[in-house]
Amino acid sequence: MSALKVLISGGGIAGPALAYWLSLTGAKITLLERSRCLRLDGQQVDIRAPQAIELMRRMGILERVRAAGVSELGMQLVDYNGRPRAFFPVAPRGSQAQSFTSEFEIMRGELVKILYGLTDNNQNVKRLFGTSIDSFTQDSENDPRGRVRVRFEGGEMDDFDLVVGADGIGSKTRRAMLGSSADASDPRRSLGGYVGYFSIPSDPKIDEYKATFCHLPGSRILGSRKDCDELLRVYMILRGEHPTLNAALNSGDQVQLKSAIADLYQSGGWQCSRFLEALPGADDLYFTRIEQVRLPKGLWSKGRVALLGDAAYGHTAGGYGCAWSLVGAYVLAGEVATLFQKNKSSPTAAVVQGARNYEEKFRPIATASQSGNPWLDSMLFPKWKMGIWFLHRYAKMASYLQLDQRAGPDKKTAKWQLPYYAELKGQMK
Repeated sequence: MSALKVLISGGGIAGPALAYWLSLTGAKITLLERSRCLRLDGQQVDIRAPQAIELMRRMGILERVRAAGVSELGMQLVDYNGRPRAFFPVAPRGSQAQSFTSEFEIMRGELVKILYGLTDNNQNVKRLFGTSIDSFTQDSENDPRGRVRVRFEGGEMDDFDLVVGADGIGSKTRRAMLGSSADASDPRRSLGGYVGYFSIPSDPKIDEYKATFCHLPGSRILGSRKDCDELLRVYMILRGEHPTLNAALNSGDQVQLKSAIADLYQSGGWQCSRFLEALPGADDLYFTRIEQVRLPKGLWSKGRVALLGDAAYGHTAGGYGCAWSLVGAYVLAGEVATLFQKNKSSPTAAVVQGARNYEEKFRPIATASQSGNPWLDSMLFPKWKMGIWFLHRYAKMASYLQLDQRAGPDKKTAKWQLPYYAELKGQMK
């Protein structure tokens, strides 16, 4: 055998990144995306971990990401009447600082296009749109040349040495991988909140290239971000449990969901009236619960099937989703490629142990923030006006002292060294 045959389910960030790294080894890759075309929707994302920034350099896309970035000047907090209370400027270029607006802020769709572009015209990478995995079975791990037998939604069948689920926080691949085992319960854990966004026409007289957030009583936040002259992106973040929102999300009815959101923001200030007036006509509303994926140790993979990105360690609006998707893809590819290069006669050994090594190396980093901080949550999402007043005072002081420039991963995570895999030929040193 001269090359691995790999199936990657999910064409967001992690999937095409993994396809790129594995393509450097000569692997034959099929990249699945359930949408009928490139899914370029989504809002502004940031890439803030130093390891992910280094990876973009190794991939040769650092300057492309920088050039495609939005022109956000920073983040400001405003009060009920829209008066600025604190401002945190964008992280200085090349400083490695981690402010609330990263040096690398980019629309999700732009990042997806850049990552797909890495394997354009690559004969080792086949892309399939409008389909997904229906089911799969795999041979015993004792079989050195065993395969995963995959059935696709349309009924087609194919065999692979490795199957990777990079299909998001609600991963269908993860559900199939866990099957009926004792650990098969849904690993998603609610963090007691919601986040959503939609787009409205921008008003050049009042809308700035600043991320602007207004705290409202009841642990509600209303925000806006501007990435182009024509549109303003409206954000809604809530803490606590809201039965009407849960019912609307479960129903899948956009009209019901918009009504539930409007009811919760009726008593808001700042530009609440303007945003709610535009909400019924919004055709890009996205709204979801804030969740984490907490898989028991050892369950990022099972045999020849592995999980990557949000499917393995997702955290809705956690701040490191894109960064850890890029890093995880690199580590998984490197570990599998290293073992396969040593013993090409047993692809089973390479993918099974490689996936385990990937979890062992990267899990402590990817899950470092999963414990949460209830005290910090209560401060950032105050229930009462007095709490909002205190938050604004603290934010003003933090801005003056430039404490935002110290934001970012903890010391252990920041110091973690990105591995170098000689087998991923083509990467830049």
